[in-house]
Amino acid sequence: MKHLKDYLLIILSAFFAVWLYLEFNKTYKPVDFSDLSKFSKIKEVRDTLYKNTYKIRYIKGDSIPFVIIANDTTKIHDTVRIISDYMRTYAYSDTIKQDSNIFVIDDTISQNRIISRGFKANLTEKTIYIKEYYAQKAKFGLYYGIRGDFSQDKGLEVLSPGILLNAKNKALIGLSVNINKNYNISYSGSVYFKIGKK
Repeated sequence: MKHLKDYLLIILSAFFAVWLYLEFNKTYKPVDFSDLSKFSKIKEVRDTLYKNTYKIRYIKGDSIPFVIIANDTTKIHDTVRIISDYMRTYAYSDTIKQDSNIFVIDDTISQNRIISRGFKANLTEKTIYIKEYYAQKAKFGLYYGIRGDFSQDKGLEVLSPGILLNAKNKALIGLSVNINKNYNISYSGSVYFKIGKK
């Protein structure tokens, strides 16, 4: 029973030492992404956001500039038809589609001049958001700890403090010192390899 108390005291001391080490070595540093060679991209998510904008403009005909580019010298034979055509009011509408945008131009023409002009635009603004997720590349990590072999008949048989090397998440290499009840010392090593991709 005396040895059991000693072993328990050793185990509790080891756990207390680990707790002290972790408590006083906390680092809360922001992650520095200036060098992406230390990170590996896990996934990339693209999200597209569409926003419709409507614009309507109206202009009076007398404010639209014009230039005379030619004079027709054809002799007039059908005066009634020409005067009738001159007095009519025509409405022209032209629709232009460019990608997902729609432009509509409405012109009202009478007596050989533009009376009014309307412009409608349905503009679709497309914004693409890209989210990239990175994970820090695996590094070598060194761990230390303690292992104990305990049986109901004989109690604590072996106490083994040791260290464990994490080789970039590919393998675990361990080395420990085994101390038995009679204070005989032996050494042991272990190697573990990763199974599967995750």
